Amino acid sequence: MWAVIGLILAVLGAALGASRARKNEGGYYDAQVYHMTAVSHRRFSIASIAFAALFALVGALPLVPAWPLVAAYVVFFVLYASSFARGATGEDE
Repeated sequence: MWAVIGLILAVLGAALGASRARKNEGGYYDAQVYHMTAVSHRRFSIASIAFAALFALVGALPLVPAWPLVAAYVVFFVLYASSFARGATGEDE
């Protein structure tokens, strides 16, 4: 179950990173404060694909528990998402 949840989250993260990499304009926080470029978003997408492969492997060969891997990916995803989600609050500097 945890492997499936992690796989779905990693695929959604890869899609989000790829979508953000295709857009030329960035938000204030991701582009100006955190200096994230299309390359940064592409790297997150690639890392998410790697996590998805790990989730698929752990789901197919349940030799190790999947929940620590899910926890690591959730932290990784939250750190990535917070880089541009902060600008969605409408705070201006």
